[in-house]
Order: sequence, then C-alpha cells, then structure tokens
Amino acid sequence: NWTARESNRNWQSIASSADGTKLAAVVGAGQIYTSTDSGATWTARDSNREWYSIASSADGTKLAVAVATGQIYTSTDSGFNWTAQASGSRAWRSIASSSDGTKLAAVVDNGLIYTSADSGVNWTAQQASGSRFWTSIASSADGSRLAAANNGAPIYTSTDSGVNWTARGSAQQWYGIASSSDGSKLLAGGYAANLYTSQNDRTSIGTAGSLSGAQFDTVELQYLGNDLFLISDFTSYSGNFVAE
Repeated sequence: NWTARESNRNWQSIASSADGTKLAAVVGAGQIYTSTDSGATWTARDSNREWYSIASSADGTKLAVAVATGQIYTSTDSGFNWTAQASGSRAWRSIASSSDGTKLAAVVDNGLIYTSADSGVNWTAQQASGSRFWTSIASSADGSRLAAANNGAPIYTSTDSGVNWTARGSAQQWYGIASSSDGSKLLAGGYAANLYTSQNDRTSIGTAGSLSGAQFDTVELQYLGNDLFLISDFTSYSGNFVAE
C-alpha cells in the first residue's frame, strides 16, 4: 500500500536510513527535501540546483548528493547544512554510500567512476573503470563491493572499493542497479528490458549449490557453520569459477 506525500515535483532520487525513519529526496532544478518521520512531513534544504542522485548513511546523518552538471555536496547533520566538495563540475549521474557514510562512489555520464574514502572530502578517479556512459552505482555496506551500470555495455563490479573492475553479464541499456548489504546479491534493470538478479559469489542453498572450475584453479573458503561456506577473499583466487 502507498500513501502520497509532499507535492508534485520533478523528483529525481530518494535515499533512506536503515530503519526508514530518515528520508532524503532531491528535485531536479529544485531543492533537497528531508523527513525524520518516515515521509509524513518534509523540509526543504539548500538551494535550487540540478540535483540528480542522493545517498544516505545507515543512520541518516551523512548524506551525499550529486548535481547533474555541477559538484557533489555532502551533509553530516541529516541535511541541515551542506558542503560543496572539490570533486569538480561533472555530469554526475549516480552516487552510493557505505553504511557509515565514509566511503562514497559516484559515476559520470561519458566519464569515469570516482571514489572517496573520507566522506567526500577527497576523490579518486578510477581509471580501471574506463570512460563509459555510466547511469547508476550501488555499494555494499562496508563500501568494498561496488556495482556500476551503464548504457550500452555490461555491468561492472569491483571487490576492492573501485580500484579494479570486472565486466559482468551482457551489454544492455542498463539504467539502475541495487545491492544487498554484503554485496553478494545484485538487482539491475534497463530500458525496455527485464529485471536481472545476480548472486555473485553465492551458490544455491544446500546440496543444489555448487562451485565449479577447471583443473588447478584455487579459491579459499571459510566455513561459517550450519553447512554454510564463504569465499573468504574473492580478490584472491586463480582461474574462473561458476557459482550455481
């Protein structure tokens, strides 16, 4: 069930705290709006800009917003005050945050992926991602696993906070992507296409699940108990594996 809130505006993006009480939404050529009561009431913040994408920490105190053609702005007090970060004026299309708000990742249309490890103060252009028509980015809770969607190419994933990237799936007009907190499950959608799900390094539960590779391939597994195993370091392996 759904309830209409606030007013008719050119809403572009919305973010939520982990418990759903603190919400933040942006309006294209408008303002940022925040709510502390799960959307019942809203307060306009900052100035009119071409706000395009917003991300939130788990507690809702740290927010990061990307401007369509401008800078990235951050807040450490749930949206009361905002700081323009020296990330440069670019065609920002999406921004994602770790649960504590310290690790941020943002994508540029016809540009690179940028990451920050200090809540947006400093940014690094990740050259390994390549210049592409990036449309959306998602992050795991700890910020180590990233997944980025783009228009006309495969989805790209990273397990080292954006330093290295691997192409996944087929080339499509990907427009949106979301991640589970541990980064193992992804959901992506595109223009005039189906929704696609991925379980990355996870197999099916029980005896139906399998991990297969070629002779002499290696990977390290950690036993969690209750017949569950975890690939302890997915960046440390040799060969190609298929999880089913």
